[in-house]
Order: sequence, then C-alpha cells, then structure tokens
Amino acid sequence: MTIGHVKLGDLVKAARRDNLESMALLPDGADVSTVGKLPFVVAQSHTSAQRVLVEDAESYRKPWVVRQVIVDGLGENLFTLDGDRWLARRKPVAPVFGLHNLDALASLMLTTVDEAASTWHPGEIDIQEAMTDLTIRVALRGLLGVEENNNELAIEVRRTFEEILEWITYRFNSPLSPPLLAPTPRNRRLRKSKANLQAAMHELVAHRRAQSTRSMDILGQLLQAQSGDGTELADKAIVDECIGFMFAGHETTASTLTWALYELSLRPDLQAAVAAEGGALGMANEGLVTSLQSMPTTEAVMHETLRMYPAGISIVRSAKRTTELAGKKLRRGTLVMIPVYSIQRSESLWENPNEFNPNREYDERAEGSLPFGLGPRRCLGARFARTELLIALSRICRQWELTFTQDEPPRPITAPSLRAEGTLNLDIARRG
Repeated sequence: MTIGHVKLGDLVKAARRDNLESMALLPDGADVSTVGKLPFVVAQSHTSAQRVLVEDAESYRKPWVVRQVIVDGLGENLFTLDGDRWLARRKPVAPVFGLHNLDALASLMLTTVDEAASTWHPGEIDIQEAMTDLTIRVALRGLLGVEENNNELAIEVRRTFEEILEWITYRFNSPLSPPLLAPTPRNRRLRKSKANLQAAMHELVAHRRAQSTRSMDILGQLLQAQSGDGTELADKAIVDECIGFMFAGHETTASTLTWALYELSLRPDLQAAVAAEGGALGMANEGLVTSLQSMPTTEAVMHETLRMYPAGISIVRSAKRTTELAGKKLRRGTLVMIPVYSIQRSESLWENPNEFNPNREYDERAEGSLPFGLGPRRCLGARFARTELLIALSRICRQWELTFTQDEPPRPITAPSLRAEGTLNLDIARRG
C-alpha cells in the first residue's frame, strides 16, 4: 500500500469552508495519507479501510470525543460501548433485527409512510423537513410501538428527542464548545431534556410491560426477551438502546430519503418506474419482505443514493494499541479517519463517480462500498434501514409526482449526517 501526505494548513483551511472539500485534498492513488506530524492518518482506500474495520478491528475503538458526545446526549449504547461490554450488549439485541421480525416491521413502515404522505398538499414542500418528520414517525411506531396522535408519552418522547438531537448536532459541528459539565444554558437544557426523555421512556416500558398483547416492534421484542435467566437486558439498557436506535435510524434514513427523492425529482421516467413498483408492493400473495425483493428499480435508486450521498461521510477510529497500517507504525491514540464519501466517489473504483447512475452493477460487499460500515461493528440496523428506504421511496412516488424547479442544486453539508444546506424544496402534484 502507498502512503501520501496532506499539508495540515491546507486541510484546516478546506475543512473550515466545507468538510467535503477537505476530502478533495487527499492525494490520488494513496492508500493512507498522513497529516503533518499529527498522530492522525487517513485510510483513504477500500483496502486500508478493510484493514482498520475488519482485519485489524481489535486494534481500534471509536475515539473518546465521538463516544462522549453520544453518551452525553443519549446514554451508553452499542454505538459507544467497546470490547466485552459491547459484545455482551450486542448478543441480546441482534436477534430483534432478524428476518423473522421484518415482515411485521415492514407492515408498520408501510402504514406509516402512506399515512404521512397522504397529509401532504399539492404545491411546494421542503422534502428534507418532511423526511425528518416521516422517519421520526417510523421510529416511534417501528422501534417503540407508539402512535404519536393523542399519545402524551409519544409526544413527550418526540419533543425531548428532537431537543437532544439539536444539541448533538451543535456539538458535532462546534467541537470547541463547552463540554456537558459546563453549566451553559445550552447544556442545562440538554440535561433537562435527557432526564425528561429517560423518564418518558421508562414510563413507556412500564406501560408496555403491563400489557398482555404481543408486539413486534423493537421495544416489544426486547421486553419479551427478558426471560429472567440473567442474560437479558435490564430496563435501563433497553431504554438506552432504543434511544440510540432512534438517533441512528431516524437521522441517517431521513438524509438518504431526502437525496434519493431529490435525484428522482430530476428524472420523471425513473420516478414513474419507482411509483409502479410501489403500486405493486404487497399486492401479490406473499409477505412484504418478499415483495421488496421484486423492486429492482427502487433498489437500484437506493443503492446509488447510499453510494453518492452516504449519511455518514466518514468513520473515525482511534488506535487502542500500537499497530501497523500500510507499513506505517501507528502508536496508541493515533486517530484514523476513513473518508467514506471520497471512497464511494473514487474514480479508481467507479466510472463517472459523481454522476447519479442507478444502472451501475452494484454489490454491497464489493470494493468501494461502505454505506453501513464494515466488519464486526457494521450497522446492526442495516436491514431495517434498507426496508424503510425501499418502502418509503416507492410509496411516496406512488402518491406524488416530484419536481425540482430551483435555479441552483442543493449544497450538501454535514450536520452531522449529510444534509442539504437550508431547505430542499420540491414541487409535488398528485400522481394520476
């Protein structure tokens, strides 16, 4: 593997203007790039990313600063735990995202998407705001099993969760801002919101436990797994995991849906094909998950959106012991950034990488594809996310024709997921 070099000053200047612009400074053809004399390297090829996330994954952990922001906002969960604690938590959680539960979750998603899209009105809509609202609705119903309408607990969960998400977004985009321990007005609001969310979630757990009906949402599955043999999750761990899943599933899926619908709004023929697949969804005498496997156009649009607009533009790891990458010795504490955005737009891996082309041959396991990460810490909810994306794209296009009429294309920014700067307005009309 080859090693390149990036000048620290150039990188800082570019990053101040735009995180995506800074990735353009990475030298072509290098597998790993160093940055000045800092204990910081960029694993900029799929080969080096594979080394960090899969082959030598035991030598790395999530950096303290990233873990601490998530812990401060959401509590301890699979996104922040490491080592044996992470493995012990993952074992009881992983089964609830299995295929056996997916048809029931898909039905919840389908109903939620149809209901949300039916409330829109012809004219202009901020599709980014609409997708944020939609994915929160899906999270409330599919992860927590609650309806927002006339449900005080659901309303409180959503309100406080959105307040916490705003704080996390600010912290990621303002890394030098005072830590949670500092009694700033923003931090005091966060503590109050976090306490209110935890209280509402524990009340929801108590309410769900008192019910005798079996439910297929994620919270219901975790509660049903409390067999009393000592291997199940305690209530606090269940609450923390559900809050973590809401953060990951809502924010990243809203980002992907926004960019996919924008690209479809530029391509009426492709949009009509997705709409046709949405109209046929669930019509055959088969389960929804099986039906989703017969939606080649929608699936292609989803894959190409995940490639061009990865919600997480980078993955960051910290060496927890001395190790080696591309023949370079990395000392304990060295930060390693994997620029997912630039890898998935690499000219050496993709033909015309900045062109949205759903006709590409695509394999999620192929070189140059990291939409849900790699290795043992690959996103546990990837199947849940893909199911939601396919359903939402096809059913929204079934109800609505979308057109982008602005003079300038939207500008991607990280906030912390890949979002459009400001609003992303589309004109919508009912599909005939």
